[in-house]
Amino acid sequence: MKAKNYFIISFSIVMFMLASCSLPRAVEKSEKERPAWVYGITNDYIIIEGVGNDFESARNDVLKKLKERIVASVAVNISSETNIAINETVIDNMSRYRENTELRTNISTDFFNSLRGISLSKSKAYYWEKQKHPDKTIKVHYHVMYPFSDTELNTLIKEWEKTDKSFTAELDNLERSVDDCNSVSELQILYEKANELEKIFTGMRKTRAAIIKTEIKQLIDNLRFEVQTHEQGRLILKLLSSDRYFNMNSEIEFKSDCAVLQDCKLINDNQALEINYDADFCYTFEKSNFQILQNYEGQVIQSQFLIPDGENTVRFTINEPVRFRKSSTNPQNIKWYIPIRVFTENEFTVTRVELVVSHQSNLDLRKFIGGDEKESFYITDINQKFSTKGDFSLQFEVGDTENGPKSLLGHLINVFMTESTSYFAGGKIFIKPSGGDKELVFIFENKKIIRSN
Repeated sequence: MKAKNYFIISFSIVMFMLASCSLPRAVEKSEKERPAWVYGITNDYIIIEGVGNDFESARNDVLKKLKERIVASVAVNISSETNIAINETVIDNMSRYRENTELRTNISTDFFNSLRGISLSKSKAYYWEKQKHPDKTIKVHYHVMYPFSDTELNTLIKEWEKTDKSFTAELDNLERSVDDCNSVSELQILYEKANELEKIFTGMRKTRAAIIKTEIKQLIDNLRFEVQTHEQGRLILKLLSSDRYFNMNSEIEFKSDCAVLQDCKLINDNQALEINYDADFCYTFEKSNFQILQNYEGQVIQSQFLIPDGENTVRFTINEPVRFRKSSTNPQNIKWYIPIRVFTENEFTVTRVELVVSHQSNLDLRKFIGGDEKESFYITDINQKFSTKGDFSLQFEVGDTENGPKSLLGHLINVFMTESTSYFAGGKIFIKPSGGDKELVFIFENKKIIRSN
């Protein structure tokens, strides 16, 4: 029997020692003996423990838990669809949105001002310990006894009910603001506000906030340009989403291979944008267009627009190599054939051609000032008319009567006839649309020259 009792006592001692080894051990205290109120319950007081790696983090932890305990006490005594545990941060966000956009908000901050008034300096008592844990880490355990009476609780409940009604008013105001909004940037602010309100609410009001947020997102995602009028050189656009128009901004990105932006301006109280451009250099494209891009607070709206033909629009291109042969009537002359493809029906006349012949395929006509012994420059009048779409040939002769020394022309003819070499043509074709006074210039470069039999 004694042996059995001895075994039980020994086992208890071992288990106690093992348990002691697994528990944290106080290595420093603010008082010699731990106060009786620590881990206790006292009327009209909240007793909280905060833990951290140092005194500052432990005090911050206890302050956070103190506010959470007070909010939980309020939540137990109210009936609300609002998640009040996160609203102090939300209020700050709402205030910031209001300042940036001048949007009115009716949210009362009395409840949160009361929470902000909670300070550890108001504590009735405090006690701390530095504890060494089994893993050898040191933690600070900070305890406070904070006064909080039923009167203070009832005051917070009343303030919360006022704030809760303000959230509903804010939701109503948000819905009206979305209906009245005509600014994309304001829409995005309203979206953020709807997102924050959705976080606050539970139940039916959360569903309302989510629906409003979805409506705003659809408005933003469906933004597009609507053409009001478009004639060559002038385009008027509106910004549309669903069946609503929104204010436009005047900043655009204009992209085109041939058209050149002249100016753009807001009209109709900023609800329309007038874009003026020059399409004179689009005559070499069968279908010429340009692209407009606008950025609305990160939402890029873009669209491509086909340039309409004007009354005297002429568009054509050189679609094959330039050809030449000796003139059948004058052996000293060269007859040139420039193949063109006409894209428009409007009648026009080619008045004259300036032709450059060069050994170099990368000849820059804008820098060309005259020929050397291997280049020649000719000007000739043509007055050849075209009146329909199709493939045609500009034909003209150059020789002794044209610009350029006779010896150079003879040399050029001999080279073409005797040498196996490559030459390239470039120059200007001057055209005059029928019924128009303006002469247009078509510049071409680096077209290979082929001898024609």
